[in-house]
Amino acid sequence: MATFELARYTIDPARAAELVDRWQEAVAAIRSRFPGLVEANLVRIDDATWMDIWRWESHREALAAAEAAPHIPEAAAMFELIVAPPSMEHGDVVAHA
Repeated sequence: MATFELARYTIDPARAAELVDRWQEAVAAIRSRFPGLVEANLVRIDDATWMDIWRWESHREALAAAEAAPHIPEAAAMFELIVAPPSMEHGDVVAHA
């Protein structure tokens, strides 16, 4: 069953371009270690607020990657830009149209 990972976080708006670069590197590094990542999207809510919306093949794979991410150098480099504790949720898809 597909699972979505929703992470919302705040960065310094002056570092937005840096976030995009680091995010792309983090996604590539995570995808190489966790092939269950189907799709990853970086969404800007406002100048400082961003969301990751990632689709995983399974809840188990999403949780394993979330646990490992702080230990993956490219992901850790992206996390350094976050200025307040992020929120993160995982939810299983129950219907799709």
